[in-house]
Amino acid sequence: MSGIFYLFRTTLKNTIREFFKRPAKIIAGVFFLAMLVLVIISGQMGAADPDTVFRPLSELSAAVLLLYAALFFIMAFQGFSSGATFYTMADVSLLFSCPISSRRILFYGLVRQMGTSFLVGFFLLFQYAWLHQTYDLSIPGLLLTLLGYALTVFCAQLTAMVLYSATAGREKLQKAAKGIFFLLIVLLAAAVVLPALRSEDGFLAAAVDALNAPWTFALPVFGWLRAVPAVLFGGSLLPLIAGLCLTALYVVLLLFLQGKVNPDFYEDVLKATEISQTAITAKKEGKLNDSLPQNVKLGKTGLGSGKDAFFLKHRLEDRRSGFFLFDRMSLIMAAMTFLFTFFLKDSGMISIFAFATYLQIFTALTGRWVKELTLPYVYLIPQPPFRKLLSICKENLVKILADAVLVMVPVGLILKAGPIVILTAVLARTSFGVLFMSGNILTERIFGSVTNKGLLVGLYILTMMLLAAPGGILGIVVGTILSSSEFALPAGLAVSALWNLLIAALVAFCCRGLLNCAELNNR
Repeated sequence: MSGIFYLFRTTLKNTIREFFKRPAKIIAGVFFLAMLVLVIISGQMGAADPDTVFRPLSELSAAVLLLYAALFFIMAFQGFSSGATFYTMADVSLLFSCPISSRRILFYGLVRQMGTSFLVGFFLLFQYAWLHQTYDLSIPGLLLTLLGYALTVFCAQLTAMVLYSATAGREKLQKAAKGIFFLLIVLLAAAVVLPALRSEDGFLAAAVDALNAPWTFALPVFGWLRAVPAVLFGGSLLPLIAGLCLTALYVVLLLFLQGKVNPDFYEDVLKATEISQTAITAKKEGKLNDSLPQNVKLGKTGLGSGKDAFFLKHRLEDRRSGFFLFDRMSLIMAAMTFLFTFFLKDSGMISIFAFATYLQIFTALTGRWVKELTLPYVYLIPQPPFRKLLSICKENLVKILADAVLVMVPVGLILKAGPIVILTAVLARTSFGVLFMSGNILTERIFGSVTNKGLLVGLYILTMMLLAAPGGILGIVVGTILSSSEFALPAGLAVSALWNLLIAALVAFCCRGLLNCAELNNR
């Protein structure tokens, strides 16, 4: 066991040394720390008004349960395909070959994964501003939410590992386990939705009451762990203590089952680790769409020819991906927006639109055109660089419009907005998507393929905020001037959209030489 502790100590020491040896990592760390401080300060200032009316914490407690449940089911379901891993290829090559028992190696992976789970949920800290302003959520409450998030991720990954070990190569058992898995999801959804549909108090209020019912605290893992932040949401200590104890017993039970099902789990871990390493390598190279292996449908072959070859190629890839114009990230963001709309229905279209636009910043990071920048043939095609740039971005423009329709039309119907408001909201969201894509082009043009992708993402987000701020402010000004008119909202959205499209066109024109040669993009 002393060797395991030495590995822990040495890994931590080397990580700290590498951090201070690389100026890019120091800059990225300072940047994210400054952004976090800014979020906390803005949240405190926004809720300083004593007349502020906060929304009930019961809504937040229900949202936390849904978040934990979605995380657990999505990550645990990976156990039926690729499994989950707590290790790297270096561990597989060096640690697994050492004369150390499999139980100790499993202990090493579990302990290290606990720290990783906390880092995965770090983005929750950046949600403090609107959570504090809307629900008066304190910093301790947010930290407890992060703790529950990390424990949920940890238990879900452990569950996926056990499921993979138990069902891999056993088709009938795997089908039966999948059936039970989906049956549990349907039963839980029915237990919440059916009473809400029959209630006379409104669907949202009834759904919140159902999600906060005492029986939800008895749900395995995500129900137990929702008691962690619920202490500061008006809950008692008894569910918290019981939830943590049950979670600990659950982890011990899974470890026991893992030892019984497959004590020598090296082969299972090897496959999952190879998949994970492929994802890590793809992200480091900027191939965000290839970060996770996916099943691809075999479809028509042939791409056509001429200037639209890239567009036809991307359309063909869309059809084979199984989602046509939508990827998984777009569907997840749309679902989050719908959920936000139901919970903050009284806030109006502006608040919902701002939330949807905020999520759009992260979806703009992905796109098939980003992958084209890493491939050599796009630089070798004898066409003007600006024409090639427009061609590889053409499919993404169609996707941006489709995402806007997917999100804003249902939101408008839920809020009972008029057709003009819905139309201008679609136009405005499309314009922000085009603006964010142009900002991504600008970031690639200036920084190219930098070594530290974390720093690049941080710079990208900062660029997006700077580009989006003028259009947002201009729309607010126009809406304020026309506040007495029924066309105030659509006029503000329309003006903001026109400004965004103008700036996006200007940025794209200034970066027209991006594909002139690979060296301009550090490729």
